[in-house]
Amino acid sequence: MTNAPLTTIDALDAFLAGKQGRTGYRRALRARTLIRADTDSPKETELRLLLVRYGLPEPGINVPIFDETGSWIQDPDLSYEQEKIAIQYDGGHHASPAQRRSDIFRDENARDAGWRVVVLTQWDLTPIAPGMDPTAVTRVRAALTERGWTPASGLRPRRNRGARDARHSSDTPSRVP
Repeated sequence: MTNAPLTTIDALDAFLAGKQGRTGYRRALRARTLIRADTDSPKETELRLLLVRYGLPEPGINVPIFDETGSWIQDPDLSYEQEKIAIQYDGGHHASPAQRRSDIFRDENARDAGWRVVVLTQWDLTPIAPGMDPTAVTRVRAALTERGWTPASGLRPRRNRGARDARHSSDTPSRVP
């Protein structure tokens, strides 16, 4: 589900340049560093930011996967090209029988091309108990480790202080990517 952007990165940068010195300017600049173009949903952005917050490398967004003949397989929501890990965030619309069949076909083709596919849902975005990492983080970290990634020495995960339980939040698109 692709939402038309409300603005462009260049237009946002120009707007912010005119706000220097105003209340909230530094906070807006920090938030601006987190924005990526061409994301498909707010939940995919939430997942990307969660992985980074917990010390994992930033994944690519909608980077196409091709087979050995150069034929297109899919554009996973997020991915780590070097490790050949595709991450799919499956929202509510992925529950229909037709969409499930399509998703299974999509993921099997990626696996056949040597990719590790990690499928995540809303339930994976929040810890199941206090003090635990969200399932999305543990599953992606395990996939990265399985493929040879090692965290930088001394890198400590940054926890989201005061995070609300997102399990009950809406999976519908919002107006912010």
